[in-house]
Amino acid sequence: MTIAGVVLLLAFAALFAFQAYTLKQHSAHELAVVGEITAHNCAAAVMFKDEDAATQILGGLKTMSQIVSARLELMDQHGLAFFGSARDESEIKAAGLKSGFLIKGNRILLAQPVILSGTREGTLYLLADLGAMTSQLLKLYGGIFALVLGASLLLAFFLSSQFLRFITDPILRLAGTARTIADDNDYSVRANKVCGDEVGVLTDAFNQMLAQIQSQDSALQFAQRELQQQVKALRREISEREQAEEALRISQQKLLESSRLAGMAEVATGVLHNVGNVLNSVNVSAGLVVEKLRRSKAPKLAKAAALLTSQNGDIVEYLTKDPSGQKLPGYLSKLGEFFIAENAELLEEVDQLGRNIEHIKEVVAMQQSYAKVSGVFENLPAYRLVEDAIAMNIGAFERHGVVVEKQFAPVPLVRVDRHKVLQILINLLRNAKYALDESKRTDKRVLISVLAANDRSVHIVVADNGVGISPENLTRIFAHGFTTREEGHGFGLHSGALAARAMGGALSVASAGTGRGATFTLELPRASSLVADS
Repeated sequence: MTIAGVVLLLAFAALFAFQAYTLKQHSAHELAVVGEITAHNCAAAVMFKDEDAATQILGGLKTMSQIVSARLELMDQHGLAFFGSARDESEIKAAGLKSGFLIKGNRILLAQPVILSGTREGTLYLLADLGAMTSQLLKLYGGIFALVLGASLLLAFFLSSQFLRFITDPILRLAGTARTIADDNDYSVRANKVCGDEVGVLTDAFNQMLAQIQSQDSALQFAQRELQQQVKALRREISEREQAEEALRISQQKLLESSRLAGMAEVATGVLHNVGNVLNSVNVSAGLVVEKLRRSKAPKLAKAAALLTSQNGDIVEYLTKDPSGQKLPGYLSKLGEFFIAENAELLEEVDQLGRNIEHIKEVVAMQQSYAKVSGVFENLPAYRLVEDAIAMNIGAFERHGVVVEKQFAPVPLVRVDRHKVLQILINLLRNAKYALDESKRTDKRVLISVLAANDRSVHIVVADNGVGISPENLTRIFAHGFTTREEGHGFGLHSGALAARAMGGALSVASAGTGRGATFTLELPRASSLVADS
């Protein structure tokens, strides 16, 4: 539960960071649009140095809550109009920004040149503060996290209380019996068998071992008594044998102790082995119990039994003459068939659940290994990055019937941030899956190639035979917020292109048109002339 809570917290933190970043980018874009429009409107006021007109134009910006200050100045840095606090004005002057953006924390400063007849006549400064919006976003995500965590804890508590009487109680009773035997050395004690499942099998084996140990202990005690009688006879006959009797007694005690220790070791080994077998099936048993509690038809079986019991001994007449009784054997037969089918379904579901859990463990372990080295540039083989990205999506490909083909040529190592490359490849593979689903094709294929395009870079090519991309969308595919899917957000390809550019590479796309598939090429810088082993 602790690990799940930490993972949930990290997921919410990552999502909040992403939303905060998106908020800044969106606000910066809006600020640029507002700045461009306002600078155009101020051109006349700057040309005539009309402070009243400039003040009136800037005053209209006060209606935008995120803009806390604005300043319009001439080329000689003489202020023509201003609104905001003295601190904001000092911040604008200290920045010394001529054009473009300056982002510090939650504050964004825009410097927009005022152009008149192709000549720069002044500069418009806009200062936006996103602190309030970020605080609201943080409160929203904090509330959602608390709600999800609370619901998870309640569900875990409910399931644990249900499993307690089926799994934990029998094992604890068996452990208590073993502790009693170890404390009292009484091997006549037997554990009570409470059920016929794996715990019942373990109880039978435990009792059988106790019977064997008790038999061995009785034999040793009998041998001890016989030996003592012989020693007494020898002592009566010859006094010189007293030393031999003492040595024999010591040897007998050592033999008895060794035998008992060996028996206890045998018990411990057997218990550990059987407990290990039970614990291996706990996961399966837990899934079966939960599903059985939800869909069990035991109440209907109990109802049928109640009908038989209510006949007060006239069961034969009820089953042969009463219309309801005549239907009861057939109903019981169908109910038995249902229980058999239900058992088969549960076994299949639990087997699938086990495979899914193993796959999730592998993806998380792989993602964590990447997260630990985020932001570090390394010399890496490109094919291994591709293999890791495929492994993280293989479950989705199998469910949707997508065939993945690989063509890896010997290429030099690439110098990249492996975390960023992984994010780009995962996004490209998921986009390919969506494109194949929308195409409704039966032969869904994704071809992933690694090749050396030139002496400066290595190319990773992801090609699919999905819905393709129309010519008018090829020029907008990497734009921020552009998407052709209803549930898409338009951030994946945009952020992927930016990440590739930050590593000294590039991300490009080609498509012959709608219905003819798409090909994405990720260009990564070479590290050296060494060829990676594949």
